[in-house]
Amino acid sequence: MQNGPAGKAEASSRKDVRFIGDVMGSYVLAARAQTPGAVQVFACRSRSVSAHEAVVNAPVSGAPGDALTMTLQGLGLLRGRITRILEGGFAVAFDCSDQERAALGARIDWLKRRTLKTVSDRRAHKRVLPRETRATLTLGDGQRFDCFIIDMSQSGVAVSADVLPPLGSLAGVGAVPG
Repeated sequence: MQNGPAGKAEASSRKDVRFIGDVMGSYVLAARAQTPGAVQVFACRSRSVSAHEAVVNAPVSGAPGDALTMTLQGLGLLRGRITRILEGGFAVAFDCSDQERAALGARIDWLKRRTLKTVSDRRAHKRVLPRETRATLTLGDGQRFDCFIIDMSQSGVAVSADVLPPLGSLAGVGAVPG
């Protein structure tokens, strides 16, 4: 961005809409998608999103400059590049045309203004989003992996990690065996 009158005009014409709050999603790192058998979809949670970039909590980060494709609930499919690595995630800049950016801005504005509707939840226990999303996943054989907590309740926890244990295998998250 420029300094002076031209820089101020550029900043005021941009009027970047931003949503600060949790938006659940998922992503694929392009570098992993090009490796046979290594395509893995990871869960993520955007903490802040604008039409230009997002700050994301995620279990696996690429490197700055790495391309990725992500989906954020209510915002759709987004393509971008990691701009910096953060503790527990990364920042991503979106690659999109001016028209796509305007449409994304409108969806973010809608997300900001949307009111939560009461919908009956048939789960036995209410799901909650933890403030701290990073944890350790311990498998029955003692292997440990960093993981991302998607949500949790009294009866269980949903996680995303760089490992896919066999269905029905024992696992624990943090200090809680499962």
